[in-house]
Amino acid sequence: MNQTLRVLIVEDNPDDCELVLRALGTGGYVVKYVRVQTAEAMRAALLENSWDLVISDYALPTFSAPEALKVLKESAVDIPFIIVSGTVGEDVAVEALKSGAHDFMSKGRLTRLCPAVDRELRELDARRSRKQAEQAQRTSEARFRAIMEAATDAVIAADGSGNITYVNPAAEKMFGYTGEELVGRRFRELIVERDEKSQAGERSRPGVPAARSGEILGKRRDGSEFPADLALSSWIAGDEHHVAGIVRDITDRKHVESQLLVADRMVAVGILAAGIAHEINNPLSAVIANLDLILQEYDAGKSNPQPVGPVQDELRDAREAAYRVRHIVRDLKIFSRGDDEQRGPVDVRRVMESTLRMAWNEIRHRARVVKNYGNVPAVEASEARLGQVFLNLLINAAQAIPEGNVEGNTIRVSSWLDGARVCIEISDTGPGIPPKVMQRLFTPFITTKPVGVGTGLGLSICHRIVTSLGGEIRVALPCAAGRVPDSPVHGIPVAPSVRRGRVMVVDDEAPITRAIRRALVGEHDVVILQRASAALDLIVKGQAFDVIFCDLMMPEMTGMDFHKELVRVAPEQAARVIFLTGGAFTSTARAFLDGVPNQSIEKPFEVRQLRAIVNDRVR
Repeated sequence: MNQTLRVLIVEDNPDDCELVLRALGTGGYVVKYVRVQTAEAMRAALLENSWDLVISDYALPTFSAPEALKVLKESAVDIPFIIVSGTVGEDVAVEALKSGAHDFMSKGRLTRLCPAVDRELRELDARRSRKQAEQAQRTSEARFRAIMEAATDAVIAADGSGNITYVNPAAEKMFGYTGEELVGRRFRELIVERDEKSQAGERSRPGVPAARSGEILGKRRDGSEFPADLALSSWIAGDEHHVAGIVRDITDRKHVESQLLVADRMVAVGILAAGIAHEINNPLSAVIANLDLILQEYDAGKSNPQPVGPVQDELRDAREAAYRVRHIVRDLKIFSRGDDEQRGPVDVRRVMESTLRMAWNEIRHRARVVKNYGNVPAVEASEARLGQVFLNLLINAAQAIPEGNVEGNTIRVSSWLDGARVCIEISDTGPGIPPKVMQRLFTPFITTKPVGVGTGLGLSICHRIVTSLGGEIRVALPCAAGRVPDSPVHGIPVAPSVRRGRVMVVDDEAPITRAIRRALVGEHDVVILQRASAALDLIVKGQAFDVIFCDLMMPEMTGMDFHKELVRVAPEQAARVIFLTGGAFTSTARAFLDGVPNQSIEKPFEVRQLRAIVNDRVR
């Protein structure tokens, strides 16, 4: 089959042009051509048509083959350039080939023309295929780079030995290294693996993470760890084994999952609290009413047990405690009601007082509360939502202050009227907020607390609640974690005491110390104190006790500090301390109880328990 050949002929002699065409025809080519003899004509022809070949005479009256070759190069068209001449010698031919001509032959030896054309067309096809492949590779590489640079997941490639060969920018940011520092490092060094299966994988495929996919812990340059999803794939190129891993940081997802779990629990707790508050109110009302009736009878002289005084004191203490329970129940109802989205007139002061009682355990060992309430009208809000905001802010303020220096720190609560708006301010004497955190204060998951303590969502929730009520919020502190109460001790048998012992009770709650004294005074001598420093003074002065009941959390000096001082000045007395706790609700308190051998008793305790413990110790 004849092949069509498009030829641009640079020739001034029509007869010589005919010789070239005849030679091409004998090779089976059907030639379509244009003959030019000037640079301008050649440039125009190159622009107007596409060509398979240029055949040029060496010397023309106003043009030459070297000049024609230069015009072809300027056009950036890649086609064979063959010189056909009858007068030029071998030296000129060699120089032309060096300049870029593909072949050079004499007009008297045109039998070489077709084989030369065949060869050059084959090489042209090869060059074009190669260029297309190179261009496709460049396009693919550019696409790959664009994808890798835009990816938020870390992409890591490694050889069969687990040595990293490539990382994308996200990997540099995620792990804290530069690309140059990561390349050559072992892939496994970036993954925390502790189980036996991973160690077996280490032996079989050194340097490569054992898990092919799933949740892992990534390890940053600074040693910190983060949860991540890892997906691994492998391939073989030639005799080389390669592996690629995609690492996705799921820290934020874990935060969201944790917060959703907390939210679910809080809904359940709210429903439970509402039910408990309802159930407590009925018997509590009877208790308070009966106590009031009995005290009224004593006061009126209608009842006359002997002795009257102590019984009246006990009844008044019981009534005081019952009233406190009533306040707690009322506060629980505020924070657990299901209609918290309903708005209406809300007394800001009453909600703040309820919230202060709810947060009192967090505040009382850290700071004094200073109240500066102005004469403000009710606000249009949801009582439960407003209480949620106040509680978050009060707990945050408390958590910003270390325990143990109550007199040196204050949390100030103020309210005032500013035009048509009621302003509420909660300030504290804590260390303040760093400027870099202040700029992102209400951004979800932004927190200054350690990992695992708080979620960083408290202030963003407060911000959403306040703005949804038409208000604005400007200054606050990160939210604090809650606490898990310890389990109470039960079932201690009561053995009779061998002798009368000496018992000290240290608790800042006077009704508790008095109740313990009443329970034990029949068999033992009991000293009650509301301050740990006063108890320490007695022991330093030489007084000794068989049992020392001490509250764990107290203002001025905590039970932890009291025990620490006893270990220093009277270690034998330190061993006799039994801690009373309403729940070790701070990380410091939990760590302390875990680290000392002393027994602890959960509040509320049973009188029988106290008697059993004391009688067992007094032998």
